[in-house]
Amino acid sequence: MAKKGLTAKQLQYFKDKLLVERQKVLEEMGELQQNNLKQTISDAAGENSRYSYHLGDVASLSYGREFSMGLAERQQKYLEQVDAALARIADGSYGICRVTGDTIDLERLEEVLVAKYSVKGKEQLERRKRQQGL
Repeated sequence: MAKKGLTAKQLQYFKDKLLVERQKVLEEMGELQQNNLKQTISDAAGENSRYSYHLGDVASLSYGREFSMGLAERQQKYLEQVDAALARIADGSYGICRVTGDTIDLERLEEVLVAKYSVKGKEQLERRKRQQGL
């Protein structure tokens, strides 16, 4: 693929998509925080006294909280990737593979809005990692 990057129209298209994605992630993170806050408040109020629950219920509540915290952490990392992609749009490097310097296929960017590598670049990175791991 040519080493030219995306057109201004394409960059604007992906910027709009990334901004929508960013808002969606922020809303999901807000919901997770609200749910965790509600759980914490009900725990503090004694509404979920551990003495009235079966051990399996306590484990289930604990798992749910840990799962929710893990999800929030993943959302935070994804939000950082979205912000980094928006910064690449601002500096003109969005859609250009960091390994090969080639333009990333539009289909790949549609699927992975935060992509930093073309398929070929990703394969080269994986090959390097395997070689370093040997």
